[in-house]
Amino acid sequence: MSLSALPGSAEKKQESRDAQKVLRLLAKKLKPLGFERTKPTFFTRSGPYVLEFVHVHKFTFGPTFRVHFGVRVRSDNFAAAHLNGPDSGSIVDPTMPGLRRYRFTFTPNEASWESCADAMLECVATEGLHWFASLENPTSLLSSESPLGPSAINALQRELEEPSSVQVSKATQMVLNAA
Repeated sequence: MSLSALPGSAEKKQESRDAQKVLRLLAKKLKPLGFERTKPTFFTRSGPYVLEFVHVHKFTFGPTFRVHFGVRVRSDNFAAAHLNGPDSGSIVDPTMPGLRRYRFTFTPNEASWESCADAMLECVATEGLHWFASLENPTSLLSSESPLGPSAINALQRELEEPSSVQVSKATQMVLNAA
């Protein structure tokens, strides 16, 4: 597929359909790790103190994706997903310093879709799960090194003080479609 396909062209429409096929395959592959596809490009699971999510960004310039990781406090009222974790574009290949470790591209064939979904699964299983595990302790979520913003930290502190009153905010429901 050409990198110069014009918006609205038959080629670009096919690329979009193929991207959705990759994302459906990825949803099946992430399910055993506890992730549910809660929005077209968001895969979410419940962690002990936060909702953990994987966001897949489809680039407009061609048939390629980037994977982002993030966490969200259930009661946070911030009106957007905060992509507060690492992303696949910033992960360096240990065997080839200076190059990205992950590239998620696809072509219009099933083997390519499968390969792309497998590569994204590897990124989640290798990088994402490790990052999520580093945040399983509320101390790390409340520290100065926390990926959470001030409002999320305040929301988490309230949740820890009154765990029985934790409710998923409308903002979280809108942003992640998750409880």
